[in-house]
Amino acid sequence: MKNRRIRQAVIIVVVAISCAVGAKALQPPERRVIHVAAERFTFAPSQLTVTTGEEIELRLTSDDTAHGFHIADTDVNVVIPKRGGEELVVTFKAPAPGRYPFECNRMCGAGHDFMRGVLVVRPRADQAVTR
Repeated sequence: MKNRRIRQAVIIVVVAISCAVGAKALQPPERRVIHVAAERFTFAPSQLTVTTGEEIELRLTSDDTAHGFHIADTDVNVVIPKRGGEELVVTFKAPAPGRYPFECNRMCGAGHDFMRGVLVVRPRADQAVTR
């Protein structure tokens, strides 16, 4: 009788551990949060470095007027509200390794054409650079 209870207890512990490990594996990966501020023809930071496949959450704000934010070869193409507006949150999965320019694509003043940056996507350790 005692051995049977011990076996049941061991089985319960093993099942509980297996469920806990399985639940952790099913959780979505945490997003990496990156804050980007637009102001007077610059983005700060102007270079964003991520790893391919990484879940990214951009939190975009403007310290002056409304600005566009477009990352080449991605679906990211938004308008950042002017100062006093709410923070704009954009989520995406980092694309293939390479360099992806981003720019303000909304006329914002005399220095608009210089308002650029780059998204640098590094390969995961198990990947080779393809772009």
